[in-house]
Formats: sequence, structure tokens, C-alpha cells
Amino acid sequence: MDFIRKLIDTDIETVMKIWHEGNLEAHDFVDPAYWDKSKSYVRRMLGEVDVYVYESNGRVVGFMGMDGEYLEGLFVHRDFRGLGFGTRMIEWVKAENDYFTLHVFKKNYGAYTFYRNRGLLIRDLEINEDLGEEEYLMYYRRKKEEE
Repeated sequence: MDFIRKLIDTDIETVMKIWHEGNLEAHDFVDPAYWDKSKSYVRRMLGEVDVYVYESNGRVVGFMGMDGEYLEGLFVHRDFRGLGFGTRMIEWVKAENDYFTLHVFKKNYGAYTFYRNRGLLIRDLEINEDLGEEEYLMYYRRKKEEE
């Protein structure tokens, strides 16, 4: 059975592993030490934002974090990529929010394409302060139904 639910304490180690491995794989242009140094901060932030996990057959296969109208991140375990879990998660976020934004590194073409193909648009091109890398500020706005 598949469903999206709120993060619970027993999910934290799995989520942290998915986060770390996902960042290392998707951001080969970033020094791996950056992600290692960021672990304690991210672990703390799990309690500060709304984190949802995608559970499939009793296993956490992905997660996403929302801070108000900002999607902090969306990650799928490497063994489950390309199977629709990421699409189902972003569609869930779209169903729950009329509007939201996110950042994605310009060099992370796979993630940028993923979001663009699911209806998100570019609002701006910015420079990430920590890394000096270009990143897109993307957004989603639900179309209002015509009356």
C-alpha cells in the first residue's frame, strides 16, 4: 500500500540517508564535504518544517519538506527513482497548495526538467549564497477555474 504521511521519529535516519545520498548523486558539481557539513543543520530543520514521507509497502521511499509556501526539497531513494514516486509527491504538493516556490540548481538538469515537466515555471535565476552556483527560483500557481 502506498501513501504520503507526516514524518515520525523512526523515519529520521532513513530520510537523512535519502537526503545525503540524493544530494551527492544530483550535485556532482558541489564538494561532497558541503553535504557532510550540512547534515546536523538538516536534521534540526526536520523538526522546523512540515516533512512528509512517501511510504510504499511499509518502506519510506521518498520525502519532501514544506516551509509555508516553499518546497524545501523533494527526494526519492535511488532504488525507486523513475517509478513515479516523485511525480506522485509533487502532484500531492500541488493538490495541497494553490501556490508554492522552490529552488533548483541550474546544473541539476534532471531536477529542473522534472519540475518543468510537471508544470512549474521559472520566476528568476539567482546565485546560491553558500555555493556561488546558479539556481532557478521556480513556482507553481494553480489556475483558477473559470466561472
